[in-house]
Amino acid sequence: METLCTLLFIMRLRNCLNKKKNKKLATTTPIRNTLRNTAHSQTVVKHLEHLKRVLNLIFIPLLVVSCSSTSKLPRPEIQSEILSSKLNANGIAAINPNYKQSYFRLLPYLFFNESETFNEIQGDFYNLKFNANSNLNIMPGFWSDYGNYQNSLIVLIAMSGTSTLPIKDIPISVESSKHGAFKQEKLIGNNQTNKSQQRVLFVKKLELENRFDVLNKINDDVITVKIGGQVYKFLNPEIKLD
Repeated sequence: METLCTLLFIMRLRNCLNKKKNKKLATTTPIRNTLRNTAHSQTVVKHLEHLKRVLNLIFIPLLVVSCSSTSKLPRPEIQSEILSSKLNANGIAAINPNYKQSYFRLLPYLFFNESETFNEIQGDFYNLKFNANSNLNIMPGFWSDYGNYQNSLIVLIAMSGTSTLPIKDIPISVESSKHGAFKQEKLIGNNQTNKSQQRVLFVKKLELENRFDVLNKINDDVITVKIGGQVYKFLNPEIKLD
């Protein structure tokens, strides 16, 4: 952050110097010709040129250091996925066995099947029992880029092809144990699909220091989705089982 502030200051100072120089060059021809004959004018121009060269010598190395430090961040060590059999034995379902394969673009959360509401996986969704005779789909996780939303926890809720109860008029809340309540946002994607499935999108923006900082932000996090009287819990993918 200090390096960035320094770069911005230097850039502004260079622009200021350039404007001053251009202003001098833009004076009328008689005045310019007169100034060229004065030792004072020549001294000012030389000082400006010298200062500009000095700033270039400072600015370019700082820019190189800043860019290289960002691109060469050490990749953190990531534990392997927990075996599906072990997850299932602990009442947990993963979206797929290789649920960490898309790090750090996507970190999908795991479903905690404490109320025996898990049915199956449908694409990117967990298909879950909803009330007595219906079901719905929920897609929870962190996305670095999800349409108009960047570096955000995303929860997308939709009716499935066999849902018998509408969800558009049912109260829904989504909350992260670490980051608080989500906000319902505008849907992305196909409008017809969004409408037919009565999709609802909830988003929680995360402030990351760098792309790997998401591991710190999701550590020990639990996302709770409440739809009517039904409660669904999702565990962060870095969860550890004894």
